[in-house]
Amino acid sequence: MERQRTIQKKIEFSGKGVHTGGECRLKLLPAEVDTGILFVKKPENVKIEAHYSRVLSTTRGTTLGYREVKIHTVEHILSALWGMGIDNIVIEVEGDEFPAFDGSSAPYVDYLIEAGIVEQDARRKYIEIKRPVLYRGEDGVNIFLYPSDTLEISFGISYENHPVISSQYATFNITPETYKKEIAPARTYILEEEIEKVRKMGLAKGGSLSNAVVIKKDGVLAEGGLRFFDEPVRHKILDFIGDMALLGKRFKGKIVAERSGHRHHVEFVKLVDEQFGGEKLSIHDILKIMPHRFPFLLVDRIEYLGENRVVGIKNVTYNEPFFQGHFPTDPVMPGVLIIEAMAQVGGFMLLHKVKDKENKLLYFSAIDKARFKKPVRPGDVIEFELTLLRFGGRVAKMKGVARVEGKIVAEAELVATLVESNGRNT
Repeated sequence: MERQRTIQKKIEFSGKGVHTGGECRLKLLPAEVDTGILFVKKPENVKIEAHYSRVLSTTRGTTLGYREVKIHTVEHILSALWGMGIDNIVIEVEGDEFPAFDGSSAPYVDYLIEAGIVEQDARRKYIEIKRPVLYRGEDGVNIFLYPSDTLEISFGISYENHPVISSQYATFNITPETYKKEIAPARTYILEEEIEKVRKMGLAKGGSLSNAVVIKKDGVLAEGGLRFFDEPVRHKILDFIGDMALLGKRFKGKIVAERSGHRHHVEFVKLVDEQFGGEKLSIHDILKIMPHRFPFLLVDRIEYLGENRVVGIKNVTYNEPFFQGHFPTDPVMPGVLIIEAMAQVGGFMLLHKVKDKENKLLYFSAIDKARFKKPVRPGDVIEFELTLLRFGGRVAKMKGVARVEGKIVAEAELVATLVESNGRNT
């Protein structure tokens, strides 16, 4: 049984960012089981989860944030954490951008080893990849994922007609040992003709040959020369692993990526989460969170529960109380109750997110753009899919769609307010 891992002791270090050129000080702290990777931005004391929902930008690096608070270029430290098998850690960040060091993740790996990597008394959780996944982007970008008992990454890059780096391809079975030796030392690179463009974007203020490899049309500029003949494609794998950590859950599979960058990696991670990452929950789980009871509990099970999306099921039977009067000779589920069931599915997602959920209630404060497409009758199974559009403070907005046999029967936008229950939940 694989166990979750954290670091054994606190460790602190600092360095300068490649894009901002600013100084950043980090404090890495051990974390409890199931914490995940959590950044705490100082001095604001804002917590930012290492999750794709916190991605604010993927321009020449991955930027996470919450509202106005941002941390730039997180991919190298995330890659080191994920590659070395660390599941739970708290990282206090004083500065706007993570240190570039030498342009690789090897310095981060060294600090993690110095802090000590220890197993915890909890099983490591994996998403099961049950079938192939294909992500297609523009300009020939493809990412394939196939079921496997190991994590294997194949990556291909190509720069048409470039005399030095026209194409490279590499494949590695990712383990902490392989990551440390074959992936972590690979440094970030840039084509010489891109440097001026990047600087005009206000980036690469801290860039130099001490933290990047420059590929010219007649050769390569790199301190100490290239560390591997295919160092650029190995760094792409390093970046991919860092962005993959934003799923927040591990999986095993064979990945084949072609010409992808940070934006594609994040979209791929979202796709994997949508297909395999959500929880399935029974009526018993629903009753632990939802305050509703018979005859007004209108959710039978949760088919998928993700960070910002939920899918719930309502089995409509002839025994529903409302069919006694709506209508005895031609039973049709009232549209208002379809919306209520939709709201309950969305409410489950929202209550699942909050602390002290047993003492919270959701009041729906607005229903917009409600449309009813087809009647719902006994024997139908309604699938409700809700997507969280925003959730700030106490107010949330969701978009909901109800389907029967794949066809839309109703849709609406719902606004809900979180309130204290004052004991009304019991």
